[in-house]
Amino acid sequence: MLYKDVAGQDEIKNFLVNSINNNQISHCYIFEGPKGMGKYDLSLVFAQSLLCKDFELDPCNVCSDCIKVNSMNHPDMHIVNNGENSIKREDIDELIESINKKPYESNKKVYIINNAHEMTIQAANTFLKTLEEPPGDSIIILLTNNINLLLPTIISRCQIIKFKNVNTGIIIKYLKEKYNEDEEKIILAANYSNGILNKAVNIINGKDNILEKRMEVIDIFNKIIKSDSEIIFEVENYFEVQKDNIDVVIEIFMVWIRDIIYVNHNIESLVINKDLVELANLHGTGIKVDSELIQYLQSARNNIKSNVNYKLIIDNMLLKIQEVFKI
Repeated sequence: MLYKDVAGQDEIKNFLVNSINNNQISHCYIFEGPKGMGKYDLSLVFAQSLLCKDFELDPCNVCSDCIKVNSMNHPDMHIVNNGENSIKREDIDELIESINKKPYESNKKVYIINNAHEMTIQAANTFLKTLEEPPGDSIIILLTNNINLLLPTIISRCQIIKFKNVNTGIIIKYLKEKYNEDEEKIILAANYSNGILNKAVNIINGKDNILEKRMEVIDIFNKIIKSDSEIIFEVENYFEVQKDNIDVVIEIFMVWIRDIIYVNHNIESLVINKDLVELANLHGTGIKVDSELIQYLQSARNNIKSNVNYKLIIDNMLLKIQEVFKI
């Protein structure tokens, strides 16, 4: 792999490359960011860079170390917790035993701990002892969705690298280069990815059905604003079925409402659902407010996360949408 194979995160890439070239490598890094941000892929490129015999700005991809890393068969690169399971003390004991041995082929060893926040408290305390007296030939990379789930004493001993959302334009460029898909679908995938590259890829590959779900949600929106309040009770079953995905459903509502507002103000360049501009224009004919409803939906989403009465929140949210947009 090369650094260009991971979209975005240019600041992080430059930092990692410079740390190698300036011989300022930390003994332990924390890569933090939402799932799908490229943490794992970039950790592999960084590991390859550290082990490469002829590294400059990228791994050479031709030396024996690079070939073995690319085949995931390098004896000095170790992946801990390649799934999403809890990391037990026994797993950390094995890691420590390996760390205490000399490298097999390189002058360094690299350990990537995936979902490091899944360490049990016993595992975390055992791991902490390794960080207190880190061996000079080992580099550890912790990957986590939420750094606050790690022990503060672990965090304080690591170099923290926070992954940021990837610019929509960069995602669009990446998808166009990698996939032979309709441009309209690529733009939709990028816009609905919330800056998470892997989410955009999953939308293109059909592993994420948010583009189909948006049509379901917009259809319900259409029914609500064209009907009386009784329609709320008719669509309740849909929201009960979607209870585990309600965050996505509300997000689609919010995107659609923003689109309606943009169309209503003749700012179509900012519209995400460009294939549905005519419908957005129709839905905006009876709009009574601009921004308050977005804030209301955000509050509804937060209340659901706080386990407030789900049915009551949904009913009130739908009634509020009907009140604002009724045609």
